[in-house]
Amino acid sequence: MVIPCLIGAAGLIMAGLIQSPSISFFFLIVAGFGIYTSLPSFWPLPTAMLTGSAAAGGIALINSIGNLGGFVGPYLVGLVKDWTGSFAGGLYLLAAFILLAAVVVLLVGHDTRLEQIPPEVEPATAP
Repeated sequence: MVIPCLIGAAGLIMAGLIQSPSISFFFLIVAGFGIYTSLPSFWPLPTAMLTGSAAAGGIALINSIGNLGGFVGPYLVGLVKDWTGSFAGGLYLLAAFILLAAVVVLLVGHDTRLEQIPPEVEPATAP
């Protein structure tokens, strides 16, 4: 998950640095690839760290924060644009949040032993 997050953050930073609209748009596409590529690696993490109802609560909390981010994010980008006079600052802010996600995943990690199927839960073989 960390490598796609880094690619997404780099794409957002480059989109803010480049003045050409077409090249900046290309880097926004790269950022989108990085961000959406990290999602399949992200969603197994809650169930690798939590079990039972805690996993359900963790996934619900993640969805709530994600929905809140989808609401607050555009307002933050607009505020930063008003403060700086450019959308580049908003892109840098979004890149900082993506980098923060990568750092949190690196620091928290997960227990790979939980990825194993316990012997008592082995799938039944067909007759």
